[in-house]
Amino acid sequence: MAKPAKHQRDEIDEFLATLPEDGPLRAIVRGAKVQTELAAFEAADARALAEQTRYRSWERRGLRATTFGILAGALLLFPLDAWVAGVPRTIIGALQTLALAVTFGSVLLITWLKPLEEWMSHRAEAEQLRGRVFAAILRGAAPPNTDPMALPAQKLDLLLGAHLDDQLRFFDRRIREHRASASKLSPLRLIGYALIACAGAIGLAALAKGLEVPLPETLERLVDWLALPVSNRWQLGIATIASGVLAHATARTLMEEDERKAAVYAITAGKLRRLIDRDLSNVRAGIATGDDEALQKFFANARGILEQEHAVWSFVQPSADPADRVG
Repeated sequence: MAKPAKHQRDEIDEFLATLPEDGPLRAIVRGAKVQTELAAFEAADARALAEQTRYRSWERRGLRATTFGILAGALLLFPLDAWVAGVPRTIIGALQTLALAVTFGSVLLITWLKPLEEWMSHRAEAEQLRGRVFAAILRGAAPPNTDPMALPAQKLDLLLGAHLDDQLRFFDRRIREHRASASKLSPLRLIGYALIACAGAIGLAALAKGLEVPLPETLERLVDWLALPVSNRWQLGIATIASGVLAHATARTLMEEDERKAAVYAITAGKLRRLIDRDLSNVRAGIATGDDEALQKFFANARGILEQEHAVWSFVQPSADPADRVG
């Protein structure tokens, strides 16, 4: 996935600031064609970021609702009959029904709103338009009264600095972040594991008590404390809550897709670096003569690699012109 749109424009502007005021690439980028494509990309990227926020918001609401349903149902598994003796059974039944309704309703709402599909579709559109920005720049002809021999080298340096190197920096940063997140033991998981251990301890204590297993005095006092009345209901309730907590933590991890994204980004960055190492010297040799055909081919190959990473977003139909295609 790409950086916010302002970073892309900033990368281009920072490179242009290094060129002479009368540099041919300045005129091309300032031209109506490139500015129109850049504005379209910025608008699409803003929509994609808004849809990403919307997706995460609705998915988290759905997860919380589902977890609430599990926890509410689990509470009714505990032997709390004495506490709720004065509560009509209809209220208890209503609580159970509410828990089921919240869970089912959240699933239906997310299915209807399709926040993930909307995010992917808008991201695909934005990435197509990003490719069109650089395609328009690389196709631009040298304006009158500028040095046409300087243009191919300026185009290549812009492509490397404002696009490919920018993407590689993004991939490297996100690889580190996703790997760190994937390996991190979240508080929710710790709570889930602690609850499972608690349920297991209650079960083992009840078993030891029932079998009258001889134990040291200290351990026997611990067993007496853990061997609660109707311990099977306590064990079932705690285990159900643990399952709900762990399911919530797992769903959050799947929503972020840390391991998959880290792997895909690493593969894409490796391919892009190999392409640069293999072809860059030939491209520079070609543009030294003022011929940018090798540059156009290099750009198409680089975009082909990025398209593979962006394939997950590719709900938008590709352009008929292969040079315009992005994922």
